[in-house]
Amino acid sequence: MKGKYFIALTVGLNLVGGIIAGMLVGWGFDWAMENWFGVKTKPWGFMFFFLIGIVAGFKNAYVDLKRIEKDLKSSEEEGKNNSD
Repeated sequence: MKGKYFIALTVGLNLVGGIIAGMLVGWGFDWAMENWFGVKTKPWGFMFFFLIGIVAGFKNAYVDLKRIEKDLKSSEEEGKNNSD
């Protein structure tokens, strides 16, 4: 079983990674729309993808926590079965 600090680090990095990815995609979208198509989207494209990144980060953290919870339950059940 992985240590609790490693698990917390994984969940935190997924959360922060989703937010940063959303910011980068939003910035890239704004830049591409302005430089390639001449459409001014600032700051709306950036804000939209930033919010999408936040949602994705929290969703990934939630999925990780549910997976960890399932792993903990299965390891507890194995421990009970081995002690019998």
